[in-house]
Order: sequence, then structure tokens, then C-alpha cells
Amino acid sequence: MKLIDHWFWSAFSEHRRIYYRVFLAAALVNFFAVASTIFIMVVYDRVIPNSAYESLYALTIGMAIVLIFDFVLKMLRAYFIDYAGEYVDKQIGDSIFDRLLEAPTAVVTGPVGATANTFKEFDQVREFFTSATLSLVVDLPFIFFFIFVIYLIAGPLAIVPLVAVPVVIGVGLAIQPFLSKVSEEAGTHNQEKQSILVETISGIESIKVLGGGDLVKDRWRDSATKQSSVSRISRSLAQIAVNTAQSSQQICLVGIVFYGVFLVSDGTVSMGAMVAAVLLSSRTLAPLGQIAGLAGRANNARTAYQRLSAFMEETKESSKSKRDEGAIRRSKLGTLEFVDVKYRYPDKEVDTLRDMKLKINEGEKVAILGRNGSGKSTLVKLACGLFTSSDGIVSYDGMDINQIHSEDISKFIGIVLQDVQLFSGSVKENITMGRTDISEEDIVRAGKISGVEEFIGKMPGGYDLVLSDRGMGLSGGQRQAIAIARAIVCKPTHYILDEPTSAMDMNSEQAFIAQFNQTLSESTLIVVSHRMPLLNLVSRIIVMNEGQVVDDGPREEILNKLRTQ
Repeated sequence: MKLIDHWFWSAFSEHRRIYYRVFLAAALVNFFAVASTIFIMVVYDRVIPNSAYESLYALTIGMAIVLIFDFVLKMLRAYFIDYAGEYVDKQIGDSIFDRLLEAPTAVVTGPVGATANTFKEFDQVREFFTSATLSLVVDLPFIFFFIFVIYLIAGPLAIVPLVAVPVVIGVGLAIQPFLSKVSEEAGTHNQEKQSILVETISGIESIKVLGGGDLVKDRWRDSATKQSSVSRISRSLAQIAVNTAQSSQQICLVGIVFYGVFLVSDGTVSMGAMVAAVLLSSRTLAPLGQIAGLAGRANNARTAYQRLSAFMEETKESSKSKRDEGAIRRSKLGTLEFVDVKYRYPDKEVDTLRDMKLKINEGEKVAILGRNGSGKSTLVKLACGLFTSSDGIVSYDGMDINQIHSEDISKFIGIVLQDVQLFSGSVKENITMGRTDISEEDIVRAGKISGVEEFIGKMPGGYDLVLSDRGMGLSGGQRQAIAIARAIVCKPTHYILDEPTSAMDMNSEQAFIAQFNQTLSESTLIVVSHRMPLLNLVSRIIVMNEGQVVDDGPREEILNKLRTQ
């Protein structure tokens, strides 16, 4: 795959000129580091023995200029890293979130905590590639440059850091397989913790009422203990490399001084050259002390990248934008038909729908009945494009739903799912969901039909009332009323309602049905419900069992059969 087309590397490719500047600035900073060493060597060997103070003044002025340039370059390097990081962060973050919104529902409806943690791990990837890590990576090759400079000014003394460097690098490389394994385990345990946390927060009321605190606490403690243990091992491994580098740096310093004394006595090297070699050896081994931290961050970033990459690859071909590239725009949807449709949830061994054959004509009013787990909700999610069939065809007027543009499906289908989801924001925002073609009159009309008007006028702010996460503070019936208003506000041609009034009281349900029935006219209605008032809206009932249609006919005929069973 070309870098320009990759979800991650394309962002770096677009800003490669900035990173070239980062590498150039880092390289110059390393070159300037040699200047101070040369300055000290000249002072020791030339200025002090000859009392050459004029030369000292000139050298000091030159070093001041070098230090100013060094400061400016370091600031520029930091600026370029942060500047590029900001845009890379935004671009990649947008790509990941867009893919989340466009991915097939079945792919992103797994454990919420684990999915959220996968996206949270992007922070680790971003931090590795857009932080001072880049400076360290650029500094590493200059280790051998500094050894070469030591060789030029102090000859044989270069052998000391030349021996120390491979030892430190060897230890770092030796622990990499272990660090990699531990990093993967830590990522898995972190996902488990995140899943438990999200589940606990989402179900805190049930946990308190049912006394399930000990259950979730044990699960949390077990996951946290495992992660802590793995993290301790990871830190211990990293500390081996850190301590090796620090000890090597001290041994190298002592070794240069010890060996240098003999070389100075022999006249092989000067005193200034030995001092310069000591300083350069410290500069040579300094980046090695950070290799362990770099390796740990690299492993964490690699694990996080692999998780994100797996998600992006899994959804690449089936994302909404990809599908819409060759999609056909429609002025209407028409008749819905299932032809030999099968559907199996990911990681399941049994089909939820099996060889489904069903036809619902345009304008028809249909109810779908069946026991729990018979496939009713799966059927309606296939009908509105949330799920894609494992086999067979779901079509409107003979056109495969996968070939219809997603905007047309959203426009012509008003859907209320069994699990009502409201979002933080105003009631109006929860009804319009960002759709700009909805007028205030449309909102009020939808509110009257759904029953929102019955309670919204008694609340401060009316439709501008700001809801908390998941609509906390509203009753189940009120949340359903908002969800219904959301479905009908665009005046769709097809309504798909899955237990839309299950939380409503009898009066609210009756009022909604009376208002809704007046607006149906030629619209197609598919409703999943066992509540008799809703069945009065339909003329046909379909009965499902174990993923298949077992009965289908006029409403009264099917109801009579069900009463006699």
C-alpha cells in the first residue's frame, strides 16, 4: 500500500518536509555539541600553557555564538515537532473517528470498554511519533559520530566507548522480546479493566440494587492485579537496560581517565584531548540511557498501533464512505424484499437468520412477532442497513441495499431501535441529530406526534433543555418519545419501529398511536411489538421463530391463530 493511501502513514507523508527540518535541526545540535568539547581542549592545550588570553576571548565569543545557535535550533526542533504533531494528531484522529462512524454496526458493537480503550491507545502511538522521541531517534546514529570525533582528537581512547556501546545496545536488544510480550499482555489487561469500568458505570443502578458489588469488585481486582504484575515486570526489564547504560557510562568515564593517564604520560594524547574525550564519552552514551524508555514506548506504541490497524483493516472495505463511492442515489425506496438471507453475528457459530424469504410491499403496514431471540431485531437492522447479510440479498425495489447511498437510506427510513440511545446535548439536538434540513416546524410537528410536547413544555428551556449522558433524568417513556420524534422528524417513507412504546404508559401510547396513524398514509410501516394497541396500526402480521418466518397473513387471522395456540 502506498504511504499516501495509508490511514496512519499518509499523515506523516504529507508533513515530511517538516520532519526533514526536525532531522536537520537535530543533526546540527549534535554537531554543535562537539564545539564545546573542542573549546575545552584548546583552552587546556593552547590557552592555559601559553596564557593566550586574547585567544580565550575570541574562543569564548565564538562559543557564545554557537550556544545561541544551539538554543535557537533546539527551540526550532521542538516547534517543528509540536507543529507537525498537532496536524498529524488531528488528521489521524479524524480518520479513526470517521471510520468508527462509518464502520458496519456489527464490527463496533462488541465490548464497549475494549473498543474505547483501543481508540484511547492512539494517544500512545501519537506520543511516540510526535514527541521528543523523534529527537532521541535522531540522536542515536550520532553515537558513532562522537566516537569518531574521539578517535580524531584522542586516538586510542576511542576504544573505550567503542566497546561500551555494543554492550549497552546488546543488553537493550536482548530484553526486547520480553518487553514486547509483556507490552501485549499489559494491553490486554488494560482492555479488560476498561471493559469492567465501563460496564460498572453503565450498570451501576443494577449493581447496587442487586448487590452485585462484590462480583464486579472481584473482576476489577483480578484484572488490576494482573496488569500491575505485568507492569512491574515491564519496569524491571526496562530498569536492567537503564542501569546497564548508566553503569557503562560511569565505567567508560573511569576507563578513559585510567587509560588516558598513561597515554598523556607517553605523550600520545594531550591533557586537553583526554578531558575532551571524557566529555564526549558522556555525550556518546547519554542517548543509550534513554534506549530502555524508548524501547518501552516503542513496544507500547507498536501494540496500540496493531490494535488500531486491525480495526482499520477490518472496516476498510466495508466503511460507509467506501461503499458510497459506487452507490446509486434513489428518489424513493419502495418494496422491501429478503431473498434467502442469512445473518450470523461475529464469533457466533449459529445463524440468527436462516434462509429468510420475505416481501413487504411499498405502503404496507406490517407487524413482526416472535419469541425472544427469534431474529426480529436482527431483521429490522438488516432492513435499515445497520447490518449486512452474511448471505442472500436485502433489496428495495429490486436493488441491493448495499448499492443504495447511505444518505438515501437515512433519509427515507425512520427507525426506533429497541435500545433507545440519547446523547448529551439539547432535546432539539437529539431530535435533529445534526441534520440541517429540519425546520422548527418539523421539530414541533414531530414532538406533537411522538408525545414530546406533553412533557417538554413543563421543563425549563423546552426543546433547548440540555440532557446529560444517555438522557439521565428522563423517564423511559420520555426517552422513547424523543427517539420517536427523531425518527419521524424528516417525514420518511418507511418507518421501522422496534418496541417503540415499551416504556410508555397506556395513555401516552394511545395518544401517540392516534397521532401517528394520521401521518402514516402511504408510508411503509414495520413494527416489532406484542402490544395490542400498536398492532391496530397494521394489516398484516409476520411471525418468526428461530430465524425464520413461520406464519404470515392478515392481522385478524394471525391473531386468532395465536389465541388458540
